[in-house]
Amino acid sequence: MRTQAVNDAKQLVYKKNSGVMSTLSYNLRGYPFGSVTPYMCDEHGKLYFFISDIAQHTKNLVHDKRMSLTIFDAAQTGDQNEHGRVTIVGDGSLVPAEHAEVLLNKYIALYPEADSYRSAHDFNLWQLDPVRIRYIG
Repeated sequence: MRTQAVNDAKQLVYKKNSGVMSTLSYNLRGYPFGSVTPYMCDEHGKLYFFISDIAQHTKNLVHDKRMSLTIFDAAQTGDQNEHGRVTIVGDGSLVPAEHAEVLLNKYIALYPEADSYRSAHDFNLWQLDPVRIRYIG
């Protein structure tokens, strides 16, 4: 990836706060399943999600860790294809317990409403470990 494209992709990921998480459906074997979800990006570019065990994408990840997150600069008018987008493909995994509390506090500082989720529906912090990144400017 060109240096400018890498910088543009990073900028897009850092400035946005939600994207379309896609997983492989467990119920409809092999079909993609997408849902809009907020994410947190740390200072190293690692992506985290605070998601419920009862959510469909979590159930999918438990059975198949492959996932992607598509982040895009939404067009207010005109052609959406003229705006940047990045898709990060990789493997989802639970954040190890020894790191989860510190990261969760950062997540809640970013999304204060998520504090109430700590005790509801068994929410957990997940991470996306990238395998490939595709950026279209």
